[in-house]
Amino acid sequence: MSSSSAFQRSLLRLKPEKRQKGLAYRDRSQLRFLSNLKPPLPKLLLDTSVYIDALQGRLPDYTAIALRTGSLWHSSVTEAELAALAGLLNPTHSDTANVIAQVAASIEFRPEHRILTPDRETWREAGILTGLLARLRQYGKIEQRKALNDALIFLTATKNGCVVLTRNVSDFDLLMQLDSKGQAIFYDSL
Repeated sequence: MSSSSAFQRSLLRLKPEKRQKGLAYRDRSQLRFLSNLKPPLPKLLLDTSVYIDALQGRLPDYTAIALRTGSLWHSSVTEAELAALAGLLNPTHSDTANVIAQVAASIEFRPEHRILTPDRETWREAGILTGLLARLRQYGKIEQRKALNDALIFLTATKNGCVVLTRNVSDFDLLMQLDSKGQAIFYDSL
């Protein structure tokens, strides 16, 4: 099958031409929050916010319990976002080496068989969703880059039967509105 027909299938599925009006954030009562759910939980693909909140001790108890008992999956995209800290942080700051060591331990803790990587179709559809978000929400370049990573995580979860666990309510709410096949469960950090 040619890549142009695969691209056409992605366009047919996501229908970017049908989206003419801006997106509005939904009320929190319309979204699923981990604090309101009972076991068993679905397979969870962890967003970068989960790792950051865990490293900073900002995960609420109910989230920590879900992380210990749930079926957890990881994304190569979140690994790249975390790894970016090694280049971003000031190497002369006294805490930098410690933070990088904690990030490295968090990445190395991931079981290889539980790491999901976006494939070509996921990249293509993430590009379409990112373009939609940029147009409908008038995103600048920085917001577009962040939206691409979120779309990659969201679509990777969808393709692999997972639900994204995140505290990023705003971006994942919009992604769910653009692609109803995907799901996210939210939490509030401490």
